[in-house]
Order: sequence, then C-alpha cells, then structure tokens
Amino acid sequence: MSKNLRALVTGANGFVGSHLVEGLLDRSYQVRCLVRKTSNLRWLSALEVEYVHGDIDDKYSLKGCFEDVDLVFHAAGLTKAKSREEYFRANAEGTRNLVEACLEEGGKIQRLVYISSQAAVGPGSDEQPLNETAPCRPVTDYGESKLEGERIILQHASQLPITVIRPPAVYGPRDTDMLGFFKVANKGFRISFGKEESFLSLVYVKDLIAGIILAAESLDSTGQTYFIADDRVYSWREAFKIIGKVLNKRTMPLRVPKSLVFLLAFVSENFSKLLGKTAAFNTQKAKEITQRYWGLDVSKAKAQLGFSSEYDLKRGTEETVRWYKEKGWL
Repeated sequence: MSKNLRALVTGANGFVGSHLVEGLLDRSYQVRCLVRKTSNLRWLSALEVEYVHGDIDDKYSLKGCFEDVDLVFHAAGLTKAKSREEYFRANAEGTRNLVEACLEEGGKIQRLVYISSQAAVGPGSDEQPLNETAPCRPVTDYGESKLEGERIILQHASQLPITVIRPPAVYGPRDTDMLGFFKVANKGFRISFGKEESFLSLVYVKDLIAGIILAAESLDSTGQTYFIADDRVYSWREAFKIIGKVLNKRTMPLRVPKSLVFLLAFVSENFSKLLGKTAAFNTQKAKEITQRYWGLDVSKAKAQLGFSSEYDLKRGTEETVRWYKEKGWL
C-alpha cells in the first residue's frame, strides 16, 4: 500500500489515537483527525494534521468527514462509563454510525481498521494463551459493547475491507488507565488479587501502533481479527517487580482479597455517582482485574502481518516512567 494516502483517525486526541496519528505521520500519511469541537487537542497541537469536527454518537455530524479518505482507523470509544447503556451507545451504536457514514460518503476507502479490545473475548479459563479462534465470553459491559461493535462492523465486510485489532491492556506515555499501577509501585507495593497468581498480556503503545499500521497495509488482513501484544505473558507479581525496578523501588507484596476489591469499587462507583462523575475504578474494572488469566497468543499477527514486538515490559516501562516523571505524573 503506497504512502501519501489520507488516513482518518477517530478518537485522534486520545491516548492510542494520538500515538496512531504520530505513527501515520512518520510513515508519510496525510492524517485527518475526527474530533469533537470541545476536544482537548494537547497531544495533537504540534502536529501537521487536518481536523474535522464530528461525533460518532451523532451520525449526521459525520457528514462530509470521509470525503477523499483512503484509510479509516476507528479508535474512538469509551473505556469508562456510568452505565451499560453508555458503553453500548458509544462502542456499539457509535460504531454503527461510523460504518454507515463510511459507506455513504467514503467511496475511496481501501481499509477500515477497528480498534477493539481483548475485553471483547474475555479471559482464558486456564493458563493457555488465547488465540483469535477462542470463543468470545466477555465478563464486563465494556467487553460486551466492544464485541457488539465488532459484530456490527463485520456485518459490512462484503461492502468494506475491514480488519479488527484486539489489544490487551495498553500502557505508555499519555496513558491514565495504567498510571494507577505505576503509582502503587512507586509507593513500594506490588499488588495481587485473591489467593491465586494472576497473569496478563500487555502491549506498549508503540508496538500496538506498529501492529495496527501493518494490518492496515496488509492485503491479507481483510476480514481478519488480530491480537497485538508483547511476546510474553506476565504474572502481576512479575509486572510489579519490573515496574518497581525501573522506578528504583523495592516493592513489598500486598495481597488484596477479591471481596475487598469489589467493596472498594462499589464505594468508588457510588461516590462518583453522587458527584455526577464517571468513576475511574468501578465494579466493571474490578471484574476485569480479578480474573485469573488474560494471556494472549500473537502467532497469527506474526505469521500474517510480520508483527514483532520491539518493547518488552522493562523497555516499555523505562520510556513510560521517563515520560510520567517529565510531566510530573509520578
């Protein structure tokens, strides 16, 4: 696929979206950023990009956004919401609005890449990393809404070349979702949940962006779904040790009973409701972090896309911590 094509990125001002914009610019793409009029553009302000204003919640606001666009990267969505309905409105119905707008106005579109989530599949039931053939059993409203977004978008696979990317937990500069774990390690603790050891896959944001662009440029990725992650599956204990070592902190084990995790989530959720805010930590997030195994197998992405993770957790953490400290986040 040749360069100098125009790529549209939804959610361009977000964590993953802004890194994707930078990755596309580095590869000589012209980039059009779909943002709300009220969006904070701090991660994009220094970049040479085109802005169009629209909201995936409002199909009519998308009119004209996809004219002369060659590639669409759908990175917009909600990872935290006040209700199940709010998740589905953004991640499912918003995706429907997007794909319908693409079909109505995007006559040039060569590929639509949907950034879904490992949450759409759910955790594994044993210690075997999941591959893309695993049955989908999401355990949260977020995961169910992302899976519904996949179903909606793949219904149009005969009309648009579509590729689905399912990343695990993503970390890196600008991220706030994983920041809390870095703060815990910085205070000298390594947390585990429940009595059994838990495991997870991770991906550094630059590796994820490389995988997304490889998928967009591959002629063989049409209609395919890919996990993009670090080569290794980490235990929570190992992950905290690595983060602590990078922070030059000796971490002490802190085992948190699952019942306490849910109690804290319940309190956080209801306190946030009283304030009219969306809780950073809620019962949905508690369901995710208390699952035992979130490991992924990335063999398909390696074989079909030539994907190779360049950042193990230590290297990715070093870059992330450096950025957090520069910005005063740690």
